[in-house]
Amino acid sequence: MNLDLTKIKSMGKKVFYPKNFQLVRMEEQCHVFWIIEKGIARYIYQEGERELTGWFDMEGDIVGSVYCLLGIGGARENIQLLEDSELIEIQLTDLRQDEAFFQNFKMKVLAHYFIEMENRLKFFQALDGKGRYLYILENKPQLLQRVPLHLIATFLGLTPESLSRIRSSIS
Repeated sequence: MNLDLTKIKSMGKKVFYPKNFQLVRMEEQCHVFWIIEKGIARYIYQEGERELTGWFDMEGDIVGSVYCLLGIGGARENIQLLEDSELIEIQLTDLRQDEAFFQNFKMKVLAHYFIEMENRLKFFQALDGKGRYLYILENKPQLLQRVPLHLIATFLGLTPESLSRIRSSIS
């Protein structure tokens, strides 16, 4: 993301949270961001009764709601830890102490978010289910080793059964 994580980390404190801990709750106003030192976070969206996985953040990634960062309302997602995790927790008020740094931070986070969303859109438009699975297998194999398959299925836009058939056809 090309961001000075050293400065950001110096503004925060190290925290430890257990597996399944909810960092962010949908519709709540949040005033904190995190950098993952160890662990995986899952972004969860609700579609009626269905729970969908938007994406995963892992070691070195910044975690938090972009809506809260922009101050335009509560979070649009739940963010849950999938492993016992070690994070650096940063209060947005601390980031705002240096306004120029905070504005640069926001721009870089938004640029990263935009690029990820554009890639995700292309990912779904250009590839079928098998292609999306093969892409993850080749480019993010650590997800397949660390994330339960039913969550991978929701991330790929598949049912667990479809993912199972795809995995069987590749083996």
